[in-house]
Amino acid sequence: MKASELKNKGIKFKLGNKEYELKLNMNTFCELEEVYGDLNAAFEDLQNMKIKAVRALIYSAVKVEDDTVTLKAIGEQLGLSDLESLGTAINEALNISMPEVDDAPGESKAT
Repeated sequence: MKASELKNKGIKFKLGNKEYELKLNMNTFCELEEVYGDLNAAFEDLQNMKIKAVRALIYSAVKVEDDTVTLKAIGEQLGLSDLESLGTAINEALNISMPEVDDAPGESKAT
């Protein structure tokens, strides 16, 4: 996947009293990689809804909009009750951000 294939669409979510946009673009991925060290490990942990990974992704999304935010500040605002709605937002953001697949790999068209 190329960075240019990512769609620049996001999902609005609320954290505390502020609304943010969860955009899975190159800026968010770079922040997530910086926090997590390995983007593939981060997405694997996100699929398993590990709290550390959710906090890291939310931090990365907010950091793109607010350069002063810290990982600890995000953790202090997140509650366990937020995980279900954030899980839904993360899944929606993934669905609308990723490029569409036209054909199955290796499948050729008859001419």
